Amino acid sequence: MNKFIALICTITFTIIVINSLNGQSISFAKPVDISNGTVSGVSALDVADFNSDGLLDVAVLEGSVHANGRFTLAWFEQTKSTNWIRHDFNIPIEFDDFIGSAKCGDIDNDGDSDLVFSNDGHATGPVNIYLLKNPGKTKISEPWEYSLISNIEGFHANDMRLSDMDADGKLDIIVRHKKPEAVKIIFQNDNDTWITKTAYEGQAGEGLAVGDINNDGIIDISMTGHWLLAPKNPRKEEYLKYDIESHYKEVNKGTKEEIGDINNDGHLDVLLSPAEHFKKYGGDNYDLAWYEGPQKPIQSKAWKKHIIKSNYNKAHCAKLADFDNDGDLDILTAVAWDNREIKIYINDEGEFKNSYQVVIGKGIYSGAVADMDGDGDLDIIGEDKYSVNSKPWFYENLLIK
Repeated sequence: MNKFIALICTITFTIIVINSLNGQSISFAKPVDISNGTVSGVSALDVADFNSDGLLDVAVLEGSVHANGRFTLAWFEQTKSTNWIRHDFNIPIEFDDFIGSAKCGDIDNDGDSDLVFSNDGHATGPVNIYLLKNPGKTKISEPWEYSLISNIEGFHANDMRLSDMDADGKLDIIVRHKKPEAVKIIFQNDNDTWITKTAYEGQAGEGLAVGDINNDGIIDISMTGHWLLAPKNPRKEEYLKYDIESHYKEVNKGTKEEIGDINNDGHLDVLLSPAEHFKKYGGDNYDLAWYEGPQKPIQSKAWKKHIIKSNYNKAHCAKLADFDNDGDLDILTAVAWDNREIKIYINDEGEFKNSYQVVIGKGIYSGAVADMDGDGDLDIIGEDKYSVNSKPWFYENLLIK
């Protein structure tokens, strides 16, 4: 009888471990305001190890009309204690109303992370793209060199990615903006000169992601139900538009999206989230869905649609990341306006029947996912709503302790 009980206990323990590895027992700590109340109106943020100490830091930006007239450009240093130390960039520039997007990356290939961000009038142009160069670990407390690297006709540059679009070993900048409605690539010649190209013009809305969809070694672009095939010479030749779901933009023009291999079949898939809820922006409720990448996406006209949640909206954050460490990509979605929430849908061989509620009452406007504390699981950083009095919150994943 004792042997039987021991066997049952062993089986029960094994099931619990398996469930944990399958993401059924993930949990997150109580959110922490890393600014300790010193920032209230965040519109863009991203993460990077700015001082090369092995801990990820957070760049936080807030701006003017949506932050009660305040401007903040700062980075918060993560320490081994629970404190986050604020460092202001102190850039002597008169900025416009809207800081729409920010991304971190090693722009000048010197081994540390720099910061790129956009600034415009939200409803007036132009779009100014700024670069802040990291001075390096030994000079991290010194002023960062800043430059205006592109001045673009248009406004509301709410989508930005960094990627090597022409495979020359240097990061380029991809932005989407309004008036004119366009996706532009800012190619880096070197770290001081840039050239801007229009990849696509004419489709209203938001939404942008990058990835090598046709697996030819050159990075492509997705945008609200379509994807743009990169030519062999991205700087000089034309990008061609193909459909994923052409109807999507007719229901909701504003999306957030990601590209990744969701079902682990070796082909990149596309995640689309309905983000804009105002009727004047074409923001009717629609589907949070992922689209299965065909084996030959140029030749195929059919991307199989998998609906995760229908009649959904205001989800201004959509991320693909393996939150439960089981080897596949889960889906993070967050509502950024009323009825705010953050939820993770757990990937089970391409099915998303189970979910985990990270928090209710806080959302994410842009956000970032990374192993912030270096413990082997992915955490979340996000501003809890769209500007006004939003704060930069840290959600620690407790999967691995």
